[in-house]
Amino acid sequence: MLLNSPIDFQQRMKKSLTALAVIAACQLHTTSVFAQSAETDAASEETAEIIEVRGIADAYRNAIAEKRSSATIVDALSSSDIGALPDLSVAETLERITGVSGDRFKGNASEISIRGLGPFLGFSTVNGRAISSGSGNRSVAFSQFPSELVNGVTVFKAQKADLLEGGVSGLIDLKTIKPVDYGKERFQTEVRLNYNPYQAKFNDDNGLGYRPSASYTNSFDLDDGGKFGFAIGYAGARISSPEESYNTSSTLRNCNSDYGVDGGSNCSFSDSKAGANGGAAKDGDYYFIPNQFYYRQMESEEERDGVIYALQWQPNSDLDINLDGQWSNRHYYEDRHDLMFDDGRRRIANWTTNDEHALLSYTGNSRISSYGEYRVREEEYSGVGLNIDWQATNDLHVAFDAAYSGTERYQTRTWARFRGDRSFYDWQNSNGEDFPTINAVYTDFNDPAGSASNWQQDIQDLAYFDADSEARNYRFDIEDTIKSYRLDFEYALDGDIFYAVRFGSAMSFHDHDNFGEERKSLSTPSSLRPEKIAAAASSCAIDFPQSDFGEDANFPVNSWGTFNTQCGYDVLVGDTDMSVDPMSPSENDVRMSEDITSFYAMLDFSTEWGDISVDGNLGLRHVTTDISSLGIRTSYSVNTNDSGFISFTENTGINEFSNLENSYNNVLPSLNLSFGLTDELQLRLAAYGGLSRPDMWYYGSARNIRGASEEDEFTSVEAALNGNVTARGNPYLEALESNNYDVSLSYYLGTDTMLSAALYYKTFNARFDSLSGFEDVVVDGVAYNVEVQGRPTIVDEDSKIQGVELTVMHQFSSLPAPFNGLGTSLNYNYADSDFETPENGGSITQDVRDMVTPSDIAGLSKNTFSGQIYWENDDFSARLSYKYRSEYLKPFGSSLAQTNRFVDDTSSFDVDFKYDINKNVTARFQILNLTGEPYVEQRVAHEAYNRIEHSGPRFFLGLKYRM
Repeated sequence: MLLNSPIDFQQRMKKSLTALAVIAACQLHTTSVFAQSAETDAASEETAEIIEVRGIADAYRNAIAEKRSSATIVDALSSSDIGALPDLSVAETLERITGVSGDRFKGNASEISIRGLGPFLGFSTVNGRAISSGSGNRSVAFSQFPSELVNGVTVFKAQKADLLEGGVSGLIDLKTIKPVDYGKERFQTEVRLNYNPYQAKFNDDNGLGYRPSASYTNSFDLDDGGKFGFAIGYAGARISSPEESYNTSSTLRNCNSDYGVDGGSNCSFSDSKAGANGGAAKDGDYYFIPNQFYYRQMESEEERDGVIYALQWQPNSDLDINLDGQWSNRHYYEDRHDLMFDDGRRRIANWTTNDEHALLSYTGNSRISSYGEYRVREEEYSGVGLNIDWQATNDLHVAFDAAYSGTERYQTRTWARFRGDRSFYDWQNSNGEDFPTINAVYTDFNDPAGSASNWQQDIQDLAYFDADSEARNYRFDIEDTIKSYRLDFEYALDGDIFYAVRFGSAMSFHDHDNFGEERKSLSTPSSLRPEKIAAAASSCAIDFPQSDFGEDANFPVNSWGTFNTQCGYDVLVGDTDMSVDPMSPSENDVRMSEDITSFYAMLDFSTEWGDISVDGNLGLRHVTTDISSLGIRTSYSVNTNDSGFISFTENTGINEFSNLENSYNNVLPSLNLSFGLTDELQLRLAAYGGLSRPDMWYYGSARNIRGASEEDEFTSVEAALNGNVTARGNPYLEALESNNYDVSLSYYLGTDTMLSAALYYKTFNARFDSLSGFEDVVVDGVAYNVEVQGRPTIVDEDSKIQGVELTVMHQFSSLPAPFNGLGTSLNYNYADSDFETPENGGSITQDVRDMVTPSDIAGLSKNTFSGQIYWENDDFSARLSYKYRSEYLKPFGSSLAQTNRFVDDTSSFDVDFKYDINKNVTARFQILNLTGEPYVEQRVAHEAYNRIEHSGPRFFLGLKYRM
């Protein structure tokens, strides 16, 4: 029976746990019944773990077995060997699991959503341990874990008390091999050649890259009766992911003026403009328009090296010691060349829109510019963990785990721009696959035909962009580390129903230093402009880097005048010092620590109701989170004049440091039930409390103080501060809690067939808003409790999500050969939520924002589907995969004042062929994004395209040797 409210649920769970704790206290003594049950469970888990994956069907067979034997609602894909998962990334493996979808950005699956809830509502671990992040959010970059070195992924969709908390939507756990448990020697090496047709467009490039990998596993019997084993694997990548794209700036505003009627310079919005039609502006015609738009040609290459290792020592049958670790380094660069229309809002006329006020066509006036940017990102990840399992007595099992996870990332951007003179242009929107285009460029608004220019030819010469120039230098650094410890106990109970009690604690210490991006800019003085631009045109101009730009997007311009970015930057900068130091104190820094301590208790039970077996667990987890955040701001002295009025004087070169702290607690009950209705039919129920923590970039404690002068006539410091202090974050944010209810019905027909359906329902508060709150602000050594504006706050507004999952796995093994090698896996998830993300674009007027239909929760796709059809025999396998994800909201980082950006429906076809040449050598051929589907973003309104990206298909040919 579903409980009437989340409060009822938690209260009843707490009462039940209290009663069960009394039962447990009375039953803590030795029992052979538990020992037999535990040995049976362990044997079952051991058997599931060492099934060797030799083909696609066996991979799905393992998935079925793990789902069937799990103590909670899970989905998984696993193998016993390093390198046996066929996918090119862990993210792509996860996308084959029901209800799991990735954000396919730059041609690769990246951030993962579970059951339609965005990445910030999920949680990921490696071997049960938290993973550090190289960004300001908690999303895991799964690319740092090469699929060649991971041998299993499990998605826990329902919680139990002994799992780490942190995922409202679910928990993703990556598994690495245990060499003694694997129990044999194995060496394998593979090279996959990569051919990227878009890379082959580049001058003097054949489009080839490669992915090497190698691993070795072995174990030994020791003289004293113990066992020792080790495994080590390496995977690298030298690959490219170029793209051709149409983009707009990050801001969008509404206008209703028409230059042909109203005149003026930049477009605006008011009741007096032409689009008001004689009434209020918001009731008339208006359009959404960006500040600029541009066409990007980009080369992108990545070098990645990753190592995973494992040591396992079993001195005797009671002790198992495991040491495992991961290391990866990623060097990534982008060489960008943009053809930009800088003045996106200038002198807009002749505009037409669709019903949602997205522009379909218009006339504008802009400088046309050639931009160059060279962007380099370096990221290093390292993780290590020690796990000790000890069977202390026949009834007591103890496990200890200690781990470290650390990520360092930095990024540099070298940027140069050359602008031409302003011209009028006619812009035409597209169908979402083609790029919006420019139909004409001319100099006289009243005589387009007579003043038309051959602009497509003009822009081929870099000397055309001779009206203005600027150089910039950027850099940011991020350091993120997690140290964690865990101690777990499991004790046998002598009971007819309750057979085990588990309890333990976990601690983690998370330090996050996100040094805000520093920037220096240098505009060329007018007196030096001719000399600098001429020098760049003669010394830095290059041939357009590729052929056939925009061919797949039907763009009429396939090249423009470009330059070597570093050369152009050096010419413009000269001897000027443009160095930046992001680690110097800045108001943009987020430097916080998050210490988490949790305790849990859980009872395992097993009984029968007539012919129905009933198994499950009942538990409670208590979590304490301590936040400390260091804020940096300008230092002020307080002055009082003879009239008693307050003023602030800035203490030049001096920073004010403040450390804001917060502590909060969460109580998370959980109940999991499994009913064996028949030998083939299994019903699972789960009810539990979950939590997710806000991303780290929301925890900044810097505070901006608006200056106070004597003319303001403030008579007290409190009056000068109140309402005039703005927050850069909010360390007082707490985790968002959810109440969750799941029902899953699975039908197992043999080892190769499963039909499964699940219903889920969640309630939570997850909407962020920028609100005010009172806190102490120190000025001139004195603390004042004043109202601070703009603090990111989780709004106390209940939302819910409900959905259904459907899974079909089947191999047609009963059919006559060769059709008995045919199989399929079909996964579908539907999710619906009443959550609303209102339009908050800071450049859009409030009256228009109020009329924009709110978006859904970030990352929510109402429909996700993945389907695979495969055929295999002893030597050959073929697989066709299709993935689909409906539209979803994708926020712009941490900003709460950006427009709603949503990703259009995405789909892709992938193919995979594998042939075992002999028992040691295997060849594989793969194609990703076979049909070359573009990636498309829109903002605020449909057809208001923010990004249309073409990157084409990618081809892989591999040869593996295995011994």
